Amino acid sequence: MIHQVYSIAEEIKRLREERDMTQEELAESAEISLSHLSKVESGSRMIGMKTYSKILYALNAVPIMITETEKSERHSDLVLRLLSILKECSEVEMEFLLNTVETIKNNMDIIRNHEKSSAGNHKRNTHHNYPAYEARRTV
Repeated sequence: MIHQVYSIAEEIKRLREERDMTQEELAESAEISLSHLSKVESGSRMIGMKTYSKILYALNAVPIMITETEKSERHSDLVLRLLSILKECSEVEMEFLLNTVETIKNNMDIIRNHEKSSAGNHKRNTHHNYPAYEARRTV
């Protein structure tokens, strides 16, 4: 847990510096005290979810940028683009988009798993691998 606190603290500081922000600017933007931010960045104070959310919003960052620094810069840019779209949506629109994205992702996973399971099969990537084709052939 202590390692995780320092990791988050280091990443908050890194993102702040990448954005050429001073601690004062970030504290003001996040609506927290300068001393609190300083203690969070040094790892001497645990960060609560409310403060964490305020800091992320002020940095225009998302949790994935903080916890998964090994992700590519392109990945982070895509996440930020998605967030900028979502900020303009109503709650109903966000629910619709979330359901749509989850459905597409599930379908992609099904296709990917099917391709993996048939990779050893010499009929790979042909229409013969799909049950619907087999059903039509027997009719």
